[in-house]
Amino acid sequence: MLETKHCRAIRKINQSIKSLDLDLSGLVVLTEVGSNNYLYTPLIAALAGAHHVFAWTGDTRYGEGNKIKENCLALAEKLGIENRITVTVNKKNIEHINSANVITNSGFIRPIDATFLKYVDPNKCVIPLMYEAWELRSTDIDINVCYQRSIRVAGTWENHPKIAVFEGVGPLAIKLSMEAGYEVYQNNIIVWSSDEFGDMAKTYFEKIEAKSVTITTDTEHLYHLAPTADFIFFCDYNETKCLVGEGGLIDVDKLGRLNPALGYVQLYGDIDDRYLENRGRIIFPAKRGKPRVMTESLAYLGEQPVINLQVAGFKVAECLSKGIQHDLVQPISGI
Repeated sequence: MLETKHCRAIRKINQSIKSLDLDLSGLVVLTEVGSNNYLYTPLIAALAGAHHVFAWTGDTRYGEGNKIKENCLALAEKLGIENRITVTVNKKNIEHINSANVITNSGFIRPIDATFLKYVDPNKCVIPLMYEAWELRSTDIDINVCYQRSIRVAGTWENHPKIAVFEGVGPLAIKLSMEAGYEVYQNNIIVWSSDEFGDMAKTYFEKIEAKSVTITTDTEHLYHLAPTADFIFFCDYNETKCLVGEGGLIDVDKLGRLNPALGYVQLYGDIDDRYLENRGRIIFPAKRGKPRVMTESLAYLGEQPVINLQVAGFKVAECLSKGIQHDLVQPISGI
């Protein structure tokens, strides 16, 4: 019998598979298996009918690889799909790469670089990014080699009406801000962003009646707004320069003089939390922010966004493999 937490996840998985009519029958999948909500990734592929699923995992600060393997296969056994899942720990098997019809651009699989790609069979294999095409990172996958070898790659439209994954950025912005100690409603908020992440955060801040929400990436505008602001929400995906730190774009000492009570909340950006701490400032989450890497992913909200995105990514793979037209599929320019 499944534990309650797994019962809900499997129900959500089956609902999402049905909603997107996902069918991986006959396909061999190479993906990852991780801790928490990422435990379900290979199970999704198997439940969607994949012929076999190779799942790579490893030891991280989130969990021990052997324990993840044990948990995944125990759950697979209860679902009757254990014979179609192979889990390997801290090892990248070339035979898995070569036999795969689908290779997901997932954490334990990356980097999908030139060395990795030479073992991919371009005549039978596709690579779904499992995120939007515009979020493509060269550190994840060597797209030029994919182009040269005619390996099909595509992004996933995260805000397709049937999954609405990207919409989760708004609730995530609210959750992070509230956990940082801000009410959001009746607050004056500065959103540091120049992209869709900022737009979504602003939309949701306004839904729960923030007093004012201003989007900017102009430092002078920021300093002008600072005296009356409650907090800054950093979520500029595309900015790779240091925002806060030694030589950063933003002068936090000046901000402190303008508003000693100003708060800092981060989703994206090169932000040195210790630099702030040394100046008597606190940022939430209290970790080193990085460009193009979420401080907390949508998994921080719960399992639903992760499941929907995984199922949608696998649907992109199905469409690429079978030549099916679908609005979920976001082609990569040049491929």
